[in-house]
Amino acid sequence: MNRGYVYVLLCYFLIGISYPVAKEAMNQVPIWLFTSLTFAMAFVMLMPFARFVDKARLRAIGLRVWLAVSVQSLLGAMLYTVFLLYGLESASAIMAALFTSLAPALVLSLSSLLLKERLTLRKLLAITLAVAGILVLTLPAADGGHTTWLGVGFLLLSTLCTAISVIAANRLDVTLPPITLSAGVCLTGCLFSLPMALGQAATFDWHGLGASTWWVMVYYAALVWAAPYVLFFMGVTRIPASATGMAIAVVPLAATFFAIAFYGETLHLSDTIALLLVTISIIAAESSPLATADTAQTT
Repeated sequence: MNRGYVYVLLCYFLIGISYPVAKEAMNQVPIWLFTSLTFAMAFVMLMPFARFVDKARLRAIGLRVWLAVSVQSLLGAMLYTVFLLYGLESASAIMAALFTSLAPALVLSLSSLLLKERLTLRKLLAITLAVAGILVLTLPAADGGHTTWLGVGFLLLSTLCTAISVIAANRLDVTLPPITLSAGVCLTGCLFSLPMALGQAATFDWHGLGASTWWVMVYYAALVWAAPYVLFFMGVTRIPASATGMAIAVVPLAATFFAIAFYGETLHLSDTIALLLVTISIIAAESSPLATADTAQTT
């Protein structure tokens, strides 16, 4: 079996199981502070490998490459994460993961609007199914009425950032070793979120931060930022773009399983229907290679 498939599937699996973990962490640490700290931890973890495995130095990376890395970090990492975490304050981990799976349909729509690519009947079907799945989640009976429209808005913004980062990646193609590229994304993500994080850090009760929360942040840095980014960049060049897009379906599946098995969340009928619709939409969108999906999301 092509190892690229294993790398990408494992990447999305790790991202999927992080949703219930992130929701739990939001009870302990402010969002911007959590984001900046975990990015910084991930960067520290990756740098020794970038130096001794990739034999690369961040200081030697040119301005154009840093621009590409910064765009991916700002949209596909920092803003995606911040909006996701704000959305998780009033939504279940299952619902948040389902919104993330809307990304391929948004990429198709944005490609038509921004890149003037033709919308085929198959693409329109994929968009319609994905939107239908999300509309099911916004019904008053979905999630027992706990999800607010503000939460839905944040989740949509999170997914939109992911989709825009995919479009931007097609315009800013960069070839860097996987570990070095991941380290660059984590470094810029930390710097982008730092100004807001410093404000929260000044009023945060550091003495009340228990060891378990620190371990959650270490976990997030290692298995949501560092490892998935490296796995994604190792695998994405080895497999067709269509396969990468279809792999996004692993996110809601993994999030649903772990949220139910370990965090006591309930799978509602609306979640089940939405999961089926969104999964079918991804298969429809990526059933043949798409010019717009040369790069897929990570985190």
